[in-house]
This record gives sequence, C-alpha cells and structure tokens, in this order.
Amino acid sequence: MANNKRGCDPVSIRLEAEDFRLWYTKFRDVISDLSLVRRVSSIVYNLLNQGCSEEEVVKAVEDILRNLNVDPLTIKRGEFQGLRGDVAEVLRIIFPNATQETKPPFFITEGDKRRVSQPSSSVNRQVKRTVKRALRIRGIETFSWIMIGISSIAAIASFAINNKLMLGVSSSLALIFLIVALMAHIRMI
Repeated sequence: MANNKRGCDPVSIRLEAEDFRLWYTKFRDVISDLSLVRRVSSIVYNLLNQGCSEEEVVKAVEDILRNLNVDPLTIKRGEFQGLRGDVAEVLRIIFPNATQETKPPFFITEGDKRRVSQPSSSVNRQVKRTVKRALRIRGIETFSWIMIGISSIAAIASFAINNKLMLGVSSSLALIFLIVALMAHIRMI
C-alpha cells in the first residue's frame, strides 16, 4: 500500500468520529456486529484514502470506539469479503475476534433456502427483545403525551369553572406525565 505524503489529517478524523458518534447514538439499540463492522469499514476506507497510515487508522478508530464505550474485542461477526486488502487488514486488527459472516441475499430461491443457515434463536430473541423494548418506550411516550393533553384540557376547564382542587390535580398530573414523556424520549425508562 502506498500512502500519500500528506499524512493523516486530524480534521478528517474528527469529522469521521462525529459522524460515527451521531450514527451510533441514534441506532445503538439495534446495531448488530455486522452493521458496526460495515460502518467502521467505511471510516477505515476513507481515512486510508486520505493518506493515513494503517497504524494511524487503527489508533483513530480504536479511540472513536473507546469514546463510545464500544469494546472491539466483543465484536464476534464481521464481513471482510469484497473489501480492499488494506481495509480488511485494518479491520482484522481492530476486531481481532470477529469472524467472517455473510448475510444471505434479499432474494433467495427455494433451493438456496436449504443451503443458507438461519440465524440462531438467541439472535432472534435478542432482536425481538430490543424491538419490544423500543416499542414499549414509544408507547409509554405516546401515552404520556396524550395524558398531558387531557390533563391540560381538564386544568383549563377547572380554571374556567373556578374549581381549585380539580385545577391542582390536573396540573400535577400534566407535570407528572410531562416528566414521564421526557424520560421515555431520552430513554431513561
């Protein structure tokens, strides 16, 4: 591999790190090992093309992952086929425990179905749990916003009829549901 004489640009590393951080924080709950390795492979490819040495890329990517509390040693699956040789080499250094795994194509013939191994049931259970948790949190958030609206309407009505007890109760409920909705939105629940 021939590196450019420019060297590794720290601005490029910061941009790649910020882009990865935004992607990772947005999709943290549904990211698989394969999607993480694919995303990191694009960072590796970009940095190598911009003149970074393999050692600089390894250090930069490990720093990015460490800052997000991602342990590269826990990544067990990756897709290395079809990648440029230097990119695959860097990925194998960053993710030493990752083994080659290729997802089956979207369209599969009946004959191919017998040859394609199905994902393990533990992976299916983990995905189902993650999806159920995300849906439960969204349901709690939606319910809380609806209850805020109802409590606010009740507070306005009680203010109009001068019922202080009902005003206090409905205002308190609106505040409680607002807190629950915000906690669900930032996934503290």
